[in-house]
Amino acid sequence: MNVDLSKRMGNMMIYALTALLSFVVFISPAEAEQKPPPIIEPRAVLRMMDNRENIVFINVLSFLECMDSRIPASRCIACEETGEKTAVLPQDRNAKLVFYGGNAPVEAGCEIIREAQRQGFANLYLLKGGLTAWKRAGYEVESINRIPRVPGPALKPGNLKAWLNSAPGALMIDLRSPAAYQSNHITGAVNMPLATLHRTYQDLPWDRPLLVIDADGSRSFLAVSYLRRKGFENVHRLEGGMVSWQARNKGGAP
Repeated sequence: MNVDLSKRMGNMMIYALTALLSFVVFISPAEAEQKPPPIIEPRAVLRMMDNRENIVFINVLSFLECMDSRIPASRCIACEETGEKTAVLPQDRNAKLVFYGGNAPVEAGCEIIREAQRQGFANLYLLKGGLTAWKRAGYEVESINRIPRVPGPALKPGNLKAWLNSAPGALMIDLRSPAAYQSNHITGAVNMPLATLHRTYQDLPWDRPLLVIDADGSRSFLAVSYLRRKGFENVHRLEGGMVSWQARNKGGAP
């Protein structure tokens, strides 16, 4: 083999190694961020707590829901929040973070989970069955600011159009995340996520009928109770939420 050929082969090997290292350094972390945390049973978390392991619970529901009922000492940060999330995470990167919501599975793409992955937390878990499963297991919960439940009229999706015609000036409030709202919503509804309702409710008109809409009807009752507590008297909720409404309607109009 002549000297020139040997030199060219040596350069090719250097280029190949450089490209490989670039792939390892820059691609692998991104792939690691996308890996969903494992699901953990409530009893397994309790065993870790009994062993005095450093467990940090993070409630990813709205602030109102977290204050209403949560696992003791949980930190509250909704998946829908887009502000600064660093402060809610512990300083100890070896802490075991357990994320939970109501009864629906927490999405692995939840922004606070992605933030924890970016910050180097390796011990991340999703609580199976969420707060509902924790309660059913008989484990302790706490209420920091319980919202008194107030019966509110529920409007069936099939009666929505007639109700809007009979209630001039009525305002439909979509409580879902901005992403869910952008994906599909009832024509005329405005997006006011439940995650920020405790800060934005004062922007609502006091003299107009209100209809709150959530994903499946499971969170609108709390929103109605909260708004009634704040002095809004004419507040309704859409029975079954968007799931029920979409089952009846393929377009966006009421």
